[in-house]
Amino acid sequence: MLIILKKIAYILIIVVANLYICSYLGAKLSARMELRRGYRMARTGGIGFPAKRFLSYLARGQEINIWGFILFVFSLLIWTVVPISADLVLIDMDASLIVAILFYLIIIMLNLSSQSRTRYSIVFGQMVKKIILVTSLAIPFFFSTASIVLLNRTLNLKEIVDLQHEYWNIAYQPLGFIIALLSTIMVLKVLWLNRKGTLEISGINKREGIGLSRAVLRFSEYSIILFMTYMLAILYMGGYKNLYFIRGDVMLGIKFYVLFIFILFSEKALGSSVSDTGLLMRINGKFLIPLSMVNFIITFGFFIYRNIYGFI
Repeated sequence: MLIILKKIAYILIIVVANLYICSYLGAKLSARMELRRGYRMARTGGIGFPAKRFLSYLARGQEINIWGFILFVFSLLIWTVVPISADLVLIDMDASLIVAILFYLIIIMLNLSSQSRTRYSIVFGQMVKKIILVTSLAIPFFFSTASIVLLNRTLNLKEIVDLQHEYWNIAYQPLGFIIALLSTIMVLKVLWLNRKGTLEISGINKREGIGLSRAVLRFSEYSIILFMTYMLAILYMGGYKNLYFIRGDVMLGIKFYVLFIFILFSEKALGSSVSDTGLLMRINGKFLIPLSMVNFIITFGFFIYRNIYGFI
């Protein structure tokens, strides 16, 4: 029991610390890339600004409904099934990848339904539109993940990491990695995470929630992007495996933040010219989804020839 409590405490500390750092980097780098100072009212480079913003949310009100509470719970649960290190994983199961993806989809649905609420009711049309948009942009990511599953023949995330002891999966799936990375960038583009943390496609002037409910929304939005970034490091870049004299946990942190900063810069590089959701959907439907399907079919063909016919 004590070991489980220690793992829970470690996971919470790691999640909160990375959330704080990514929140700071997201706003700070965004300000620098837009040639503005950023955090003008904060000293020491704005290091304490994420905490100040969280406290300002609490000052506005601490009310939260049942859906906000469930959203917060699932935003934490998603980190219980992904391995942070060889020993630091709370729930280790054979189908941990499937469970993580299910939690991810639940977070998307709860988050976007919460953002579709007005002070009177929920706008179902806007909610469905948002859910379809974000999940469709994540389809190439799921196809690329399926290719990794065929390549490694397991749904266990720890086993996928262990199988990369000699070569990372990116060496076998370079196209899949590029597709998954572009899918993550497009999801970030839609969520506007590094700008406002709210979707810009609702078409109505709504109150997103104040106080604690707004903080939970932002936490879940960061969880969506951080989860996709973390999965890229796990599935394609060896995860927490040691690299020469560098420890595995340090190596995982380096990979994660390199990917996160690259995604932030890429989203900003797209600029306002690629902010129309219709254009993003066309790019996704005409390029990313077909390419991800082609990559999956090729991987499936190699899987059949290698494991059934023994030709490869």
